[in-house]
Amino acid sequence: MITVYGAPPTRALRVLWMLEEMGLSYEVHPVDFATRFEDAELLAASPTGALPAIRDGDVRVFESCAILEYLGAKYGPTPLTPPPGDPSYPAYVSFLHFGEASLTALLNVTIGSRLFAPENQKQNWGALFAIDLFVRKSAALAGPLSRTPYLAGESFTAADISCGYAIGLARFLKFEDRLEPPVRDYAARLAERLAFRRAVGKSQPLAA
Repeated sequence: MITVYGAPPTRALRVLWMLEEMGLSYEVHPVDFATRFEDAELLAASPTGALPAIRDGDVRVFESCAILEYLGAKYGPTPLTPPPGDPSYPAYVSFLHFGEASLTALLNVTIGSRLFAPENQKQNWGALFAIDLFVRKSAALAGPLSRTPYLAGESFTAADISCGYAIGLARFLKFEDRLEPPVRDYAARLAERLAFRRAVGKSQPLAA
């Protein structure tokens, strides 16, 4: 049984979505964000206390996109993680990491400000700049999505899980209307996937 530390709406959504797409059995270990450094199980899997992490037998893996790669390699082959020789691999691996490094990571300061900052600092310069940069970078998704239904081509892959989660944050932070139309349409299509809906159903409230 795979144990997932954390639950949606954190980056754990990526992991649960992948597990649901693959039809793998798992359990969720809910994490109280405020007291996560007292959670010995979490820290054994994620040394910094960051979410998500997984335990798979004696194996521990942290960082959401690394977990997606691990699951595909361990429990594949699966079209969710194309092999290096596949023509779709370059786009797949690029967008898999683009979704975190170039999109989601930008919004850490925005989410932190909106959830935890004093009321007069929730719309600070850094939080607004991060959104502006996210909007500019997300435009890179519009090109491939104007040619194929998914980022790596005709098939849904873990790259779509990675970037789909990131685009979902634009809705959460209420700036989705600033994204390119193909990107908004793409997000709406992804939200209709049954595996996504099942993963979202495992959500836990965000606590300060």
